[in-house]
Amino acid sequence: MKKLWLIRKDEEAVSPVIATILMVAITVVLAAVLYVMVSGLLGTGGGGAAKSVGFSPSSAGNNWTLTVASVSASGISYATTTFKVYDTNGAPASTNLLKDIMGSPTTGKCDNWAAKKVCYVPTGAGQLEVKVGDRLLADKTTYGSSYKWELLDASSILANGVFS
Repeated sequence: MKKLWLIRKDEEAVSPVIATILMVAITVVLAAVLYVMVSGLLGTGGGGAAKSVGFSPSSAGNNWTLTVASVSASGISYATTTFKVYDTNGAPASTNLLKDIMGSPTTGKCDNWAAKKVCYVPTGAGQLEVKVGDRLLADKTTYGSSYKWELLDASSILANGVFS
């Protein structure tokens, strides 16, 4: 019986030039995938724009005043937003939910000023979210110069700074 196929005696699979090109291409593709994953471009699919709040700080009388100058996204609720103050050593000096230090939208007076020495005054009646024009007041005697402050929601720091 006659053999119908030929067996090659040449054992090279691909030329060294082609092998090198393939290895470089695979390395570039893997590096690109790793970069995309690390930089967060793939994400989880449910995220939106990062939330942030911009403040215009000032000092008037006996209070530090932080006026909301910008809000990057809607949905920053008083009920889940916390205002924290740290002393010059980094120790917590105060932690309050905004709803706990809410000022009256009609009178501008703070409900818990005597106990908290921090007050949040919204611009509108019945408002449930942080809006441009809202003010956050802190007592200068209680929270001295160089104290650090942060505004946080449940997942991130929305704004931070130093009283000065």
